[in-house]
Amino acid sequence: MADKKVVFAEFSLFIITIIWGLGFPITKLAVNYGFEANTIMVGRFLTATIILGIIYRKRLKFLNRDILIYGTITGLFLFFGFFFQTLGSVYTTPSKNGFITQLNIVFVPYLYFLFFKKKVDLFNIISVVVAIIGMFILSYSSNGFSGVNIGDIYTFICAIMVAFNVVTGSFYQKKYNFDPALFVLVNIFVSMILSVTFMLAVDEYPEITVISLWPLLVLGVFNTALGFLVQSYALKISLPTKVSLIVALESVFGVVGSVLIIGEPMTLRLIIGGLLIISGIVITEIKPFRKRRMVRLT
Repeated sequence: MADKKVVFAEFSLFIITIIWGLGFPITKLAVNYGFEANTIMVGRFLTATIILGIIYRKRLKFLNRDILIYGTITGLFLFFGFFFQTLGSVYTTPSKNGFITQLNIVFVPYLYFLFFKKKVDLFNIISVVVAIIGMFILSYSSNGFSGVNIGDIYTFICAIMVAFNVVTGSFYQKKYNFDPALFVLVNIFVSMILSVTFMLAVDEYPEITVISLWPLLVLGVFNTALGFLVQSYALKISLPTKVSLIVALESVFGVVGSVLIIGEPMTLRLIIGGLLIISGIVITEIKPFRKRRMVRLT
């Protein structure tokens, strides 16, 4: 029975990973409709807050001061991660946005060292070198590194923020044994409040039609609300390393979606750079995965 649950959790996460990958070109479509970064994020987080608030309404009575404080801290990293990712999508291609975002997995071991005092080993160092080379190849052109644009830099900052969100979330939940559902809900609520604040302060609003709203609803319902639910379930049932490896495919599906949905050209530079970033992620994750298997076998 347990094996069936694991298979179901991992298959569900695989489907969500496809949806997350498609989120990159869908975000670009929202940008093309005239929506600015904060407005897109309001669409995501407001929708997700409503849906998850309804699903977890019976647990809201268990909210306490610690969940609110540490959920807010982690939520700040979540907000800025999505903010810089969405802002990056305005200036760079969805494929580059997806691959560079995945660098967060490579940065996680270094943050784990800061928070959990777990040593960074040779595999972690190699993974960073390989992934960074991949990032530079993505941005290289016949004119040198003129292909690097502000969107790539914003997305790189996004990867750092996401890594902080993952590690601080893990740190606080392990230290205080929080209910993951409530903790995630606080994260999303904080991101929603900040998104609304920034939207009202700096965004200009396009002419809104029913058709132009669909990317925001898709991102809110499927990429955020459903995505967080499934990822939380998968982390509870499956191994964290297997979850990370499945999620690493997000950028691959982002490329496929970008080619099919918005007609982004597939280049050799994109393929090689993307493969190097994915290789860096696999190098980071495969060693602890082997260790976990050895422990299980003993």
